Amino acid sequence: MDYLKVILLAITQGLTEFLPISSSGHLVLVSEIFGIKYPGITMEVFLHFGTFLSVLVVFRKEIQKILFAFIKNFWKLTNYRINMKNDEYFALSIYMLIAIIPAGIVGVFFKDFFENLFQNVNAVGVALIITGTILFLTQWTENKTKKINLLKSILIGLAQALAIIPGISRSGSTISTGLFLGINKKKVARFSFILALPLVFGATILETKNIIGASAIDWRPMLLGTIIAFITGYYAIKWILYSLLKGKFYIFSYYCVLLGFIVLTFN
Repeated sequence: MDYLKVILLAITQGLTEFLPISSSGHLVLVSEIFGIKYPGITMEVFLHFGTFLSVLVVFRKEIQKILFAFIKNFWKLTNYRINMKNDEYFALSIYMLIAIIPAGIVGVFFKDFFENLFQNVNAVGVALIITGTILFLTQWTENKTKKINLLKSILIGLAQALAIIPGISRSGSTISTGLFLGINKKKVARFSFILALPLVFGATILETKNIIGASAIDWRPMLLGTIIAFITGYYAIKWILYSLLKGKFYIFSYYCVLLGFIVLTFN
């Protein structure tokens, strides 16, 4: 694969993974516009892995606390409710496990359907307009202090499952859902970003297992794309956290809607 095209895809992935404008949708559009023919879902998974690493770096302290709390309290089956009430990070670990279930189910049973959507530019255009509409509505949400609970984690998980559709922003849909539910902006952003880690890691492991030993796969562009996606993803996280806390999350809606209409008009 042309390394310049890999760099373009990686920068696109890193910048759009955390901005609420759909990284998968932009990868489809960039590939279509520049005639980039990358090896399907394989390159996409490795680009996502690069941004996975950026989340690990930015939220490393929170992730450590969540993992430690989970390991410490997981075996105390009779005290789950008490431990979740007394330990915020253990509660987060349980709610995250619950929230990843919908996306896991969708990914396993509807994989072929969603892979086909990556070839449908019109579907991306419609999905971008939907994403923009959702983001636009967040300007009327207030920065409340409600906590994440079982129901809220399920709803956020369903939002993440829908974001498998290219053009539906994962961060946009999960953070917007949290804002609609009255969850604190900083906490819902943390929940949204860390929530993606198990799914991306699992998808990377499965895809790596499928292509190990395949002579047709060139690992060099995969590695380059991963590194660039990591670097750009790191700075994109910083940007979106700043925008969210400043109450400017909804401004990305204009871009999504405009781009969606452009795609439908000129495709």
